[in-house]
Amino acid sequence: MPMLREEIKQIVHASVQETLGHLGFTVDDPHAIQQDMIHLRRARLGQEELAKGIRRTAVGVGVTAFLYMLWDALRQLLMER
Repeated sequence: MPMLREEIKQIVHASVQETLGHLGFTVDDPHAIQQDMIHLRRARLGQEELAKGIRRTAVGVGVTAFLYMLWDALRQLLMER
């Protein structure tokens, strides 16, 4: 016996509600779920931005250290002459 469209819709709705409930969302308030998702997105974007800043800083420190070592080696070579 094939399922009716309405039965499928009810099963899907119940499954989604149960899944969201298990994930800790308040299923009775879709606005709260939307706000939670917005918060999670902002947190993820902030974390990515922080990681990007840390990488830039690490590269900057590495380049600065390399340039200092190069300058110091050249200075020592010129002082020996």
